[in-house]
Amino acid sequence: MTIKKRNSHHYHHHHHTMSGLSSLDIYPKTSAEYSKKTTTGGTISIIAIVLIIILTLSEISYYLRVRHIDILSVDTTHNANQKLPIYLNITFPSVSCDALSLDVMDVSGDHQVDVEHSFYKTRLHLDGTTLEESTLQEKLDSKSLDEERAKKAIAVRNKENYCGSCYGAEDTKSQCCNSCDQVREAYRKKGWAFTPHDDIEQCYTEVMERKMKYAKEEGCNLYGHFLVNKVAGNFHFAPGRTFQSAQAHMRDYIAYEVEHFNTSHVIHKLSFGVPYPGAHNPLDAVQKMINKGSALYQYFIKVVPTVYEYASGTQIRTNQYSVTQHMRPRNAEHSSVVPGVFFMYDLSPIMMHIKEERKSFLHFITSLCAIVGGVITVSGIADAVLHHFSSRRKDSSMVLPHR
Repeated sequence: MTIKKRNSHHYHHHHHTMSGLSSLDIYPKTSAEYSKKTTTGGTISIIAIVLIIILTLSEISYYLRVRHIDILSVDTTHNANQKLPIYLNITFPSVSCDALSLDVMDVSGDHQVDVEHSFYKTRLHLDGTTLEESTLQEKLDSKSLDEERAKKAIAVRNKENYCGSCYGAEDTKSQCCNSCDQVREAYRKKGWAFTPHDDIEQCYTEVMERKMKYAKEEGCNLYGHFLVNKVAGNFHFAPGRTFQSAQAHMRDYIAYEVEHFNTSHVIHKLSFGVPYPGAHNPLDAVQKMINKGSALYQYFIKVVPTVYEYASGTQIRTNQYSVTQHMRPRNAEHSSVVPGVFFMYDLSPIMMHIKEERKSFLHFITSLCAIVGGVITVSGIADAVLHHFSSRRKDSSMVLPHR
């Protein structure tokens, strides 16, 4: 008897708890016999399902997409030890490799003698195919590294009391060889073989004339990279040899060189740092062709320091740039124009910080719930409104007119 009473008490307590929970149910259940399915409701349900699928796919696409945030700030990272890397791949289809060399100088007008560079050249046929030779790739002779030699070459023509070396072929210590012919004669007397080359300063003019004579019979591809000081400057390809005098930065030209220096060129690649996602180099794949004579091409480049930050936090420090181009043909009106391809670069004081940003997973789940809940709620309201109006129309049509 006691057990029955205890069980009965437990049952009533449990029933009371369940009824208390059911009173909190915000989703009241309707018996199947009282529910009514309509065509309108079915149509709205299909529309709701299609909308949920479309919006969910759109949200997934948005979640997977990487957004970029651009932050501009003043560049305070400059220091004396920092270098600016320059990556270049350029082809001169109508100038031989012998007649081409790279010259680099900074804004102060001084040559960067200590330019670290890894630059190569490949000889090409005029049709652009590679010349099959053992010396396929050679280290590019940078004029900036030949400054001292260029100074001596110019001194030969400038100083009256200059006594040129005979390079070991002199008979007496006082013998001078002030021209290429005199060096050749001294070698002949010794019975030595003599080949003029530009290491012999007196033969520089003769050697360059010979080089330029064959300059138009080949093309040349130059590629590689070099590091320069992080200040404004320029690098260029032009005929002649650059030298430094007390007054100014000057070039030593031979008229023959200028006339035969075809500045047609194709810039395959020019960048000021390693690539990053979405990077655009405006001078990549730029072609400049000149059929007759020669011209001076100038590219004025503004380099913008850039930091690209991945969503993971990894950073790439590099640079992007904008460019303005200018071309001046060498003709009767502009006979003083010296042909060449000049790249003048300057650094922007503003740094661009590009940050990758992805939507968080929690935000993605919240958006999905909002989509599903929102569509179901709106479709439920639409169904209720349509059902209400259709019911009223039916009721009014069922009322019979009085006689």
